[in-house]
Amino acid sequence: MARPSIKSYLVQAIWQWCTDVGDTPYLLVLVDDECVVPREYVENDQIVLDISEEATHNLRFEEDRIVFEARFGEQAMQCVVPYVNVAGLFPQEEPQKGMMFSPDMNEDVEDEEEEPEEKPVGAPVFSRVK
Repeated sequence: MARPSIKSYLVQAIWQWCTDVGDTPYLLVLVDDECVVPREYVENDQIVLDISEEATHNLRFEEDRIVFEARFGEQAMQCVVPYVNVAGLFPQEEPQKGMMFSPDMNEDVEDEEEEPEEKPVGAPVFSRVK
């Protein structure tokens, strides 16, 4: 069974914190073909979305993606953002209090049966406690 992404938990926690303190949660998305967002607002393959309760309808944090409805101009749209495309989440009011995610955070945990990668000489070696 695959482990859930830690990013999904962190995104939900930061969103909840923003909501609790009255800040506006902004989501930075790296847009690709898996994202359903208004393409006319995408710049350099990125978009920043307001995912506050006031700006969205039916916001759901699913196992592998965020789904919500929002209005862009006069057009209502259902948006879908896989967690692998989330580059950051931050409060509009204090962006430095948010969190940016590194691309390697998207890698799935490998099964124990697979060969471990060779580590460079001098690199710390960690093993799982069984």
